[in-house]
Amino acid sequence: METEVHFRETQRFDQPWLWGLLALRTFADLVALVRGKRSLGETVRRLAAVGAAALFFRVARLDTEVRDDGLYVKFAPLHRSAKRVPFADLADVQETGYSPLRYGGWGLRWTPSGTAYTVRGNSGVRFERTGGKSLVVGSSRPDELVAAVQEATERTV
Repeated sequence: METEVHFRETQRFDQPWLWGLLALRTFADLVALVRGKRSLGETVRRLAAVGAAALFFRVARLDTEVRDDGLYVKFAPLHRSAKRVPFADLADVQETGYSPLRYGGWGLRWTPSGTAYTVRGNSGVRFERTGGKSLVVGSSRPDELVAAVQEATERTV
């Protein structure tokens, strides 16, 4: 049974600096090859690694939804389906600023105190779970995400 969606956000790794770094790495490898400082085989391996990283960043996305029955988070392509967090499992919800570097960078990250899904920026929502672990979801619209969760939980009470 499909439930009503109160909030939906899709974020991608579309930061210019990220793509600039990948392009710079490619250029540096090609220059090293032309100058004879790197073999063709080594250059091909390095370019394949950069290509694989670029492909991952191109297809990766963070989908966040607030539905009647909970929060849904999907980090594609690592998740085949969205991870559901029922509202009953949430003790607190608040807009937050964060440092992705605190979690080891952007992407799907685990720490002893919880999980973080970050794709860009430094704003998001911290969900404190009833079991004591936190869930941080990066968002370019954290105020709307918090409001949607609060509105949806009020409907279920």
